[in-house]
Amino acid sequence: MLAIPLKKGYENTGLENTDAVKGLAPVANVKIYREFIFARLNDTGESFEAFFGDSLSSIDNMIDRSPEGKLVLEGAPLRYMHNCNWKMLVENQTDTCHPMVAHESSAGTAVSVWEKEQAKGGPKPMAVEVYAPFMAPYEFFEGMGIRVWPHGHGHTGVTTSIHADYSAVPGYFDQMVEAYGEERARAILGENRHNTVYFPHIMIKGPIQTMRVFRPLAADRTLVESYTFRLVGAPDMLFERTLMYNRLINAPTSIVGHDDLEVYERAQKGLASDALEWVNVQRLYEPGERHDVTETANGTSERQMRNQFAAWVHYMTLDMAEPARVEAAE
Repeated sequence: MLAIPLKKGYENTGLENTDAVKGLAPVANVKIYREFIFARLNDTGESFEAFFGDSLSSIDNMIDRSPEGKLVLEGAPLRYMHNCNWKMLVENQTDTCHPMVAHESSAGTAVSVWEKEQAKGGPKPMAVEVYAPFMAPYEFFEGMGIRVWPHGHGHTGVTTSIHADYSAVPGYFDQMVEAYGEERARAILGENRHNTVYFPHIMIKGPIQTMRVFRPLAADRTLVESYTFRLVGAPDMLFERTLMYNRLINAPTSIVGHDDLEVYERAQKGLASDALEWVNVQRLYEPGERHDVTETANGTSERQMRNQFAAWVHYMTLDMAEPARVEAAE
């Protein structure tokens, strides 16, 4: 009642005996996992543990890269509007057949300039280390693998990724060894997952400490928010690389992100055509493929896209009655 303006307008209405006087209803199902806050608005549904399962290992790896086991969210997110459906952005996170093609004019040109500059000597600039792997060949992406988990989650980069060959940061490994021991430190830093998708619309990059949230605003409009984290106790150079990656790849000023944006918008327009009813995501499909299991596959497989859409169908039809069977008339 203290927050209600002109309270006398509610006299004799019984407001004090209603739920409205308590303000917003509290969220009953809240889980704090390693300082990330998760909430389920519905009173029923899968538990946090059941929904995420082993996929939480990607969050663990991102946080464990701090010698103190902590992240700090630094600054406001970069916001980037996309004129396309949100599902396009999510499925693109595990599409490894497009980088060397879609980004040839941006990252490819930058790499060509660097190759000419190499003759002059000097270290490879951090920016080149960030975008050069986008021009890796198909064989690289095939070999790095893809993993799917139940409930639509999955990640690229099982054996290696575009983040695996960054220059060592002086003193960082020694800090990790002191914190975790050498074997554990090598295990943490040797896990270089590319993009981890948490269905329906979150993506994290553990090795580079970024998180993107794809916020649907309309059927053909999606706002992307890109967050950056600092590894507590780690050298500043790691956070410098995080910021550079976010600016070069995920920002409205990006040299790489605009390639993707162009593809998204063209694809969205293409969906308005009546020429083809279906979009094919059958690359490396195997009969009997299931979406309630954890599996690894070829890195250029569209396995995670199918996993994503299987989860989408499941949750969109969860409350629907079983459709009636209609027998064809003889």
